[in-house]
Amino acid sequence: MSGGGLLVGPIIVGVDGSANAERALAVAARLGVALGVEVRAVHALGMMTTIDGHKVPSHDHRSEIERCLDEQWCAPLVAIDGLRWSAELRDGNPAEVLLHLASDIGAGMIVVGARGVGGDPDLMLGSTSHHVVHHGVCPTVVVPPDR
Repeated sequence: MSGGGLLVGPIIVGVDGSANAERALAVAARLGVALGVEVRAVHALGMMTTIDGHKVPSHDHRSEIERCLDEQWCAPLVAIDGLRWSAELRDGNPAEVLLHLASDIGAGMIVVGARGVGGDPDLMLGSTSHHVVHHGVCPTVVVPPDR
């Protein structure tokens, strides 16, 4: 029991090195500390990954992506007092990876960043966050882009 009597499992947050994912990670970290639960930062290794602003085939760069996850993308978590966290790399489609992990571990929440492309309201969430919101097994927090 934590967070004022609420039973809450770990918080899962999708990370990919983007500004939107950085914002989602910051929100997940604040929630993790406030609720006293672990934050699990997850990067889904799909066909392509962006490293240093360039799209590269994911599987050819697995060790480099894992290094980015541990040393760059999750680096802000190290300095947060009271935060329990872990980072992991999983193969697959980002939305499906987040949903399967949430189900497997009994997550209390999923946190994702919104891509927010264009002015069309149907495109504001982005495909990953849209899929997670509509198919999730636990509450989902969608962190909007910085405007």
